[in-house]
Amino acid sequence: MQDYPWWNDSQRELMKEAQKFTDEVLIPIGEKCVHKKEYPWEAVRLIGEKGWYGATISEEYGGHQKEWGVTGACILCEEVGRAGTVASAYTTSIIGATQQILHDGTEEQKQRWLPKLAKAELLGCITMTEPYAGSDIASLETTAVRQGDHYIVNGIKRFQTGAGAADLYMAYVKTSEDPGDRKSYRHLTGMIIEKGMPGFSIERVNDWCGSAGMYNCYLRFDSVKVPVENVIGGEGNGWQVMMRGLNVERVLSAAAPLGGMREAMRYARQHLERRIQFGQTTGSISINQFKLADMYSKFQLTRLLLYYAAYCADLGRDVPIEAGLAKLFCTEAGFEIAAEAVQCMGGNGVMQIYPVERIMRDMKLNHIAAGTSEVMRLLIYRMGSGIFAEDLKAPIRMIDHELNIPIPAGKPPAPTAVKDEMDVLKVLAENYRVNPGLHMTITDMKQFLTVSDEDLLNYLNILEERGLASQWRNRKGQVELVKATLTGIKEANPPEYYRHIPSWVKPEDIF
Repeated sequence: MQDYPWWNDSQRELMKEAQKFTDEVLIPIGEKCVHKKEYPWEAVRLIGEKGWYGATISEEYGGHQKEWGVTGACILCEEVGRAGTVASAYTTSIIGATQQILHDGTEEQKQRWLPKLAKAELLGCITMTEPYAGSDIASLETTAVRQGDHYIVNGIKRFQTGAGAADLYMAYVKTSEDPGDRKSYRHLTGMIIEKGMPGFSIERVNDWCGSAGMYNCYLRFDSVKVPVENVIGGEGNGWQVMMRGLNVERVLSAAAPLGGMREAMRYARQHLERRIQFGQTTGSISINQFKLADMYSKFQLTRLLLYYAAYCADLGRDVPIEAGLAKLFCTEAGFEIAAEAVQCMGGNGVMQIYPVERIMRDMKLNHIAAGTSEVMRLLIYRMGSGIFAEDLKAPIRMIDHELNIPIPAGKPPAPTAVKDEMDVLKVLAENYRVNPGLHMTITDMKQFLTVSDEDLLNYLNILEERGLASQWRNRKGQVELVKATLTGIKEANPPEYYRHIPSWVKPEDIF
């Protein structure tokens, strides 16, 4: 395992210890649990004794946050990620309940739960997904009604990884039916529901793709009494609690696939160096060398991205883009690497005597768990559109008088005062020359015109009534984009104004 220049000495020592312990202890336990379909309780106990569950928990609560932090937690997730089901057992708890209590819990809640979570005396998990609310988690139906000093919770959750083994369930429930609260995302509340509370039970345990031996369950809440002191972040703040924790959660969930990638690559390389076909090792064949080269490249790039995100999180930065990118690329590269490793190993690759086919199934599961790849892309698009809005703002382009073609203007032109609608049409017609086929926004137009929004819209309405311009409106009826019609283009300027024939064109070929 490679370190990075920004890691501290404690993180480097942790890496060495974790690599050795995983090779010698966790992988043998994990492989046995996979084949026997058993939850890795022994591994959980041993990891708990080392204090690894407290990587992100501050020292005052028995953790190692100052010396290890998010980076250290990722180091552990990567190494433990090589040990099959052990990876899910570890990451589920350090993500579920732990992060929410850390960020939004009261002092009493932290004192009550964090020291035990740090030692794995308690395990946690997140309960979000429901039968009819997955990626659209704001539409969840499980309700919590306050009655005095407790809430009565009713509903069903599903796809809860770690359920059954976990002691603390970070549950998100609906506490308001008010449309205003729903619109402002104040209708949800986060609370810790504890194993053993009357009315709280497992409805079913799922057999699923990957993570053999790891529990994944439906949970039932039948009039479960949950004390008010178990609410995290206050009533109506569940959405904010959920969002605040997601960045670090996604970074940590993206780290475990790195371990699976390494395991897949080392088995693939072993086979390519030791399998003789056609009088040579299969690793001597160029196409297999290219496969390994692609695997190495994807692994290195995604790993660098992951640890950069962890480093930024340790600096206290908000990392929505970095976390989303890490989750997306680590999980997608993980599946691609595992599939290629299977291919490199041929028939042995699909046999369960080697872990690569299991790793491939585990990697597919990562496409779905902790936010699907599609949701990650949607979030990256939305967040990126805001974060990079200024950097991605299109330059103002104008016709260069020497070249007679559009080029970036460098500086905005001095806007001209508008006398009537024809001045507005001239700008739209000029856009036809400069950006053919594209509409203009109101903001685009006001870079060239000195006019109020109200007057500009009035002029555009006049042009539209005359058939000289066309306005595109959003669902709210607001004008967003405008263009000159073909009639408007002709009305604004004579034909020669738009004409451009490069000098290399023969005159006799032009009409």
